[in-house]
Amino acid sequence: MAHQIVKTQFVADLKPGVTVDTVLLCADVKCRQTRNGSYFADVKLVDRTGEISLKLWRYSPEATLGLEPGACVGVSNVQVEEYGGSLQLSQDTSSFGRSITLCDVSQCDLADFVPATPRDIDEMAAAVLNAVSGVSKKPIRCLLQSFFGDPEFMARFREWPAAIRHHHAYSGGLLEHTVNVLHICRQAAQQYASADWDVLCAGALLHDIGKVQSYDYERARAAAAMSLSGVAVEHIVLGMEVVNRRIAELVSDCPDRGSCASPCWTPGLTLELAHLLASHHGALEWGSPVQPATIEACILHHADNMDAQVNKFERTIRESFASGEGEYRYSELVGRTVWVPSRSEFRE
Repeated sequence: MAHQIVKTQFVADLKPGVTVDTVLLCADVKCRQTRNGSYFADVKLVDRTGEISLKLWRYSPEATLGLEPGACVGVSNVQVEEYGGSLQLSQDTSSFGRSITLCDVSQCDLADFVPATPRDIDEMAAAVLNAVSGVSKKPIRCLLQSFFGDPEFMARFREWPAAIRHHHAYSGGLLEHTVNVLHICRQAAQQYASADWDVLCAGALLHDIGKVQSYDYERARAAAAMSLSGVAVEHIVLGMEVVNRRIAELVSDCPDRGSCASPCWTPGLTLELAHLLASHHGALEWGSPVQPATIEACILHHADNMDAQVNKFERTIRESFASGEGEYRYSELVGRTVWVPSRSEFRE
């Protein structure tokens, strides 16, 4: 039986000056050129807590055979550096095979190496199903059940990231983001009595459903990329198409169509839900074809944006800050300096 590699050091533990002695998963390798014309490899290394860049100077692909997405990379006795507000590792390509080595993937536990939500997947999935069962308008409940009650769809929805690089860009990120938006919308609906909770709930659960089609994701390689559909029409259009198609299928193929006492989908309700998906980015320059025109669309947009922005802060603090307080540093992810104030003066 092969010896299993036990990870005791994670990306979240890495700070400037820390000596790295761990195994990480290679998620990407890009060959780049310096200003003086020499080549280097920009290697994206990840584990479940985050990512860090490895720069291999004087790069030659022939000298680093096997260094590719999906490879497990051992890093030994390499100090963490800080450059441009980001942490990185820096080595000459000649170190490959010594301080930088390849490890047997079969000896590694994938759960340690693939960036993933820190939240419990089963609990979040249960929150989605509970919200669906609590919808009072039967047409909306039937639509939501057709998605979230489908085991094949839920298997992908539970695993998919919510973005390639920005917010919730890790396994389970789409589910985490959706649940967060759902909770924020629920609080807003309790605050503003004129908001229709059933409609808003549907918007919260379905607003990013197109991302299941707009991204290609291979969990074993921690590799997420835009799909051809995502490049061509992006997730908002894809989401509207799949939802409108599902509504049409429910209306035409429902076995209870002749006996159900509840009214079915109307053109007005269909248009209202389509508007939620179309406007959830909030502004034309942010990718929405229209701006929010209903109170539910307004709430959904702000809930979506709030969770996306807060997640960037959470990831920056989790991946780039030491455990001590009072730190501040520039974050490329947030696009400005992030500060973690000291709370010691409030402690007894």
